[in-house]
Amino acid sequence: MKLDESKLRQYRQDGYTTVEGLISAAEAARARKRLLEIMEGEHDWPDLHFQVLDPGTYRNKRGGFVPIGVQRPARQEAVFREIADHANLRGAMSQLLGGPVKRFTDQALIKNRAIDGQSFYHQDSYYWKIEPGRGCNAWIALDVVGMDASALGILPGTQKDWTLVPHEKYFDEPNYYAARTGDAFTRWRIPTAGADLSGEVVLPMQPGDAAFFSNYTWHRSEVNRSGEHKMAYAIAYQLR
Repeated sequence: MKLDESKLRQYRQDGYTTVEGLISAAEAARARKRLLEIMEGEHDWPDLHFQVLDPGTYRNKRGGFVPIGVQRPARQEAVFREIADHANLRGAMSQLLGGPVKRFTDQALIKNRAIDGQSFYHQDSYYWKIEPGRGCNAWIALDVVGMDASALGILPGTQKDWTLVPHEKYFDEPNYYAARTGDAFTRWRIPTAGADLSGEVVLPMQPGDAAFFSNYTWHRSEVNRSGEHKMAYAIAYQLR
């Protein structure tokens, strides 16, 4: 995949860009179908792969936990590896980062229709500690997403000074839990009181479309009030 110069320029200037049809709709549909099966307990994966809704309140049809985050699914099944190592994805990452790249991590995101599932502004390098300019995340839609339907929100230009701003701890409502330990999962967000968010861009996407953003770009995701499960696959790369 050869990116237009306008895409490369947007990434350099604004810290993000989008690519329509990075993977095919059929590839997106296969991954989505498998995630639905995993939600219903059709797997033998270790619990360490999952963040789940409170098992005391939420159960799938088999009586098992309900995943909302699936960590490193490419380690377990080819349907995810085929996307995480996709030639289009690797090629785009190499162009955006300016050199040979390697996959850093991946996670599938499930916005369950039973909850809003909002996330807040954060920078990925606050978690991952990848050096400035060396990491990029691709957020690939597996569903149609938009306002009030899990779309990604970006604040352009927030990567420019390559600074990690202070983050605060928070718990989702309802809380997410680590399936392996049963502990509530702590997350980090940027306190936005007083911050200028007027330049925010919300990115509607179709299945297979991708948003690329640097590890220092402020980003969040919309709530899900669509009445349907909404899913995405986020894959991070870094320079070798």
